[in-house]
Amino acid sequence: MRDLRVWLAAAVLLLFPIPALASGQAPVEREHVPGEAIIVVETGLPGKGLSEQQFGGMLSAAAADIASQAGGRSAGITSAIASVTGKNIVLVKSAEKTTEELLTELRKNPAVQSAAPNYRIRLSRTPDDPYYMGGQLWGMTAIKAPTAWDTSVGSKNVFAVVLDTGIKYDHPDLAANMGRDLEGNYGYDYSNGDLDPMDDNGHGTHVAGIIGAKGNNGTGVAGVNWAVSLLAVKVLDDEGSGDIYDLVSGLEYVTDQKRRGLNIRAANMSLGVWLDRSNANEAAAINAMSTACRAVSDQGVILAVASGNEYQDIDSPGGYLSNPDKLWEDYRGMLPYPATFSHPNMITVSAINSSYRRPDFANYSPRYVHLAAPGEGIWSTYHNGGYAELNGTSMATPYVAGAAALLAAAFPSESAGQIRSRILGNVTKTSNLSGIVASGGYLNLDGAVKNETPWTGDGGGGGCSAAAAVPASLLLLLPLGLLLWKK
Repeated sequence: MRDLRVWLAAAVLLLFPIPALASGQAPVEREHVPGEAIIVVETGLPGKGLSEQQFGGMLSAAAADIASQAGGRSAGITSAIASVTGKNIVLVKSAEKTTEELLTELRKNPAVQSAAPNYRIRLSRTPDDPYYMGGQLWGMTAIKAPTAWDTSVGSKNVFAVVLDTGIKYDHPDLAANMGRDLEGNYGYDYSNGDLDPMDDNGHGTHVAGIIGAKGNNGTGVAGVNWAVSLLAVKVLDDEGSGDIYDLVSGLEYVTDQKRRGLNIRAANMSLGVWLDRSNANEAAAINAMSTACRAVSDQGVILAVASGNEYQDIDSPGGYLSNPDKLWEDYRGMLPYPATFSHPNMITVSAINSSYRRPDFANYSPRYVHLAAPGEGIWSTYHNGGYAELNGTSMATPYVAGAAALLAAAFPSESAGQIRSRILGNVTKTSNLSGIVASGGYLNLDGAVKNETPWTGDGGGGGCSAAAAVPASLLLLLPLGLLLWKK
């Protein structure tokens, strides 16, 4: 029985601004936070001689003015993302206006590139370590981690971020590998708005253990990295519920910490959503998400993203009854995001089981999904201080994020693009995955460590440019919807 797992959304519209929408267009259909809206404002990049504080002050003042004109107030800006992309993502709140009324007023302002509801997101789930010695960590053997560990076991100098439900940072198998950000914190909790990103759900801790549970410590499990600095960015609460702006804020955090010198090399997003291309409100939300994700990618951080667990061929999604877990979901005319993104340093991951086949729940596509990794019967750390066995592409994805972190430790001078090429150019190919994922194979950590075969495939969500993958006219119509789950 699968239990719910996270994944959350973004999109491909960074280079294609969305025109303002007339009042009455595109009613809000998905669940959202009442009286809140997310806008994207074109700012331009900060000029020379302008300090970060001055630039931030200008952004805050402009956001406050725009919000005030619409009858609301500015409740959040993204100065680090704006410094990279020239676009400020602003949260606007109003106690008097409905979301629809707020959107109508905001869209009258020519400075607003796009305005969207703040949609809700939900969960939809050779060391001497006992679980390894007992054979439960079959995934580590599958990706040939034991021989890769002869070359590198990771480094505390490399940071990996988990954007999820938080991390139980005092877990006996994780505490030694928890990092501290530039302010001396374990990360940040955007769900509750504080500095304590403790996991109260379990999903984020499970993901963190796959990336970096302490290896060779005689305790529990071993992660892909025996040594790494994990950061927890909590964007979902104990029930796996959150909203878009929490995720945007988490990506702002990663961008800011990286720009200021923290050696963040990988980020895990076991998050996703199926989107209806025709909904203009969701298209505007995609613009905000895409801007935030692109900022992180452009900073040289590899974003590992789950393909999702809806039993779907992404290239030809099914209708009613195609997902036995959600019989009345109709996926026709939709795509999952961020799995189908095309940002340069993104890797989209499907799953294999211990028979090296794709489990029926794992979404697949030779066009949008790059490779597979172990995702069924995966043991890892859990928020109760113990361990749990979970299934899903959410579990497969941190194997790839962990591989990126370990390769960054082994080859510290290599760029994110070079590390991505190592991962995708050295998969273990199998007929079971031919025509299923772009590379035709699953993660081979040993091959990635020992070889430098370049990735030359055209498939995968990040394997081609957005313009090449989808006509620009269609990009303007791409929307954002939010469905999160864990298997």
